[in-house]
Amino acid sequence: MKKITGITNFDGIYYQFYLENQKLLMEEQLSKKSNIDFLLDSEYPIWLIRHSFGQDMGPEDYSDTSEEDYLTDQRGKNLSLHQKSGIIRDLSYHGLKVPFTIGDYSHAVGPIHAGIIEPGHFRFIVDGEVIRHLTIRLGFQKRGIRESILNKSMNQVMPFSEMISGDSSIAYALAFSKIYENLYDLNVSKDIRLFRSILVELERIAVHIGDLGGISEDIGYYPLYGVCVTDRGAALGLMETWTGHRFGKSVIRPGKLNLNRRIDAKQAKVSFQQLKTIFEKRIRPQILRALSISTLKERMQGCGFISETDVIKFGFVGMVSRMAGVNEDLRIDDPDYPNWSPLPLKEEHHHYNGDVWARMYIRYAEIEQSLAWIEQTLQEINWDVLWNFEEKIKYQDIISKKPNPGVFYAAVEAWRGPLLVAINFNENGLVTNSYIRDPSVLNWHALELAVRGEQVADFPLNNKSFNLSYVGFDL
Repeated sequence: MKKITGITNFDGIYYQFYLENQKLLMEEQLSKKSNIDFLLDSEYPIWLIRHSFGQDMGPEDYSDTSEEDYLTDQRGKNLSLHQKSGIIRDLSYHGLKVPFTIGDYSHAVGPIHAGIIEPGHFRFIVDGEVIRHLTIRLGFQKRGIRESILNKSMNQVMPFSEMISGDSSIAYALAFSKIYENLYDLNVSKDIRLFRSILVELERIAVHIGDLGGISEDIGYYPLYGVCVTDRGAALGLMETWTGHRFGKSVIRPGKLNLNRRIDAKQAKVSFQQLKTIFEKRIRPQILRALSISTLKERMQGCGFISETDVIKFGFVGMVSRMAGVNEDLRIDDPDYPNWSPLPLKEEHHHYNGDVWARMYIRYAEIEQSLAWIEQTLQEINWDVLWNFEEKIKYQDIISKKPNPGVFYAAVEAWRGPLLVAINFNENGLVTNSYIRDPSVLNWHALELAVRGEQVADFPLNNKSFNLSYVGFDL
């Protein structure tokens, strides 16, 4: 089944990106003549449309709209939420009034949150302690990344790739590198391609361990919280051992890897065993202990539910789709992921039914999945060649080539899901336009839906269980 997961307009030409048969593909969309045509077509998720084509239209006032019309999925009625001129409203907050009935009240959270949480506005309509509906608005820290890479060359663009969403630095650097490798027709060795995939999985493991701790904190289960907060450092430590940076920045570049040369190939290979040992002796036992406690199951099961139908209807991607039982994974049949085994979503459907429990369990399952694949794949790499790789083609040699101008794109199955980058280049290899779609762009709406009918006290747990990126939206 074809699932739209990205749309953009480069020089008057609409491009759409879709998932089909575990691949993310691009095609020109010739049947659409204006932005509003996408809004009226239910095949395109509204959050995606607003992210791609939305414009700042100032404060939002829906107080005269009925609650039924405000929450409807009917595109014709949703058109009334935008200017009749065809301008589509973005999702940035400039003031918000939403409808609610007598006896309910409006409960606002953010944009400023406690601690170091990124800014976002959450407007609840609550009946007693029950959430009737939630409206999320972002856009508080737009950093101008797309503007900053305009007319820039490869070495100027690559550092920006690692700033899009810091917890996905590896995945974004890989996506941008693949684009430049296609632009300049660079050959990449098998060892480099496999090790880049290993780094993506290590990034996934580190974040998942941290998230398991965060979810445990929100349900008041501190044995697992304490272990995850400290032992997440084992995954980050391995990243630093291999790359010289705990988050792997400045490591993945087009056609090459800037690895930590202070250790030798043998040390690099065996260093994985420390992470494996810590996981097996300290982290896994505490995860399994938590998953076996009936009171924790009762707290998470049935809370914040997202169905398979929701995933398909609203275009949710990545971990959010898999936790609801929809098997979408770009790593399946990817030559850079040899022998990749997908999760048994249907066989273990009781773990993947779309609630907070599913979002906790899938993190554990994906950690096990990634560790097993990394251990197997380490044997496929020639470590002496990888660690002693000498760059034969210098940067100046690459950019001296005359690339074919046009649109190039790449997608990577990051820990949140498939991130997508498309760049339009001129004949000198300089960026003339770009499209960057973090998985969170689509999945923020899943959080809005998940908390409907839940208690206000369930929101922090649900929010943590999704752990979506604010900055990935605010480009």
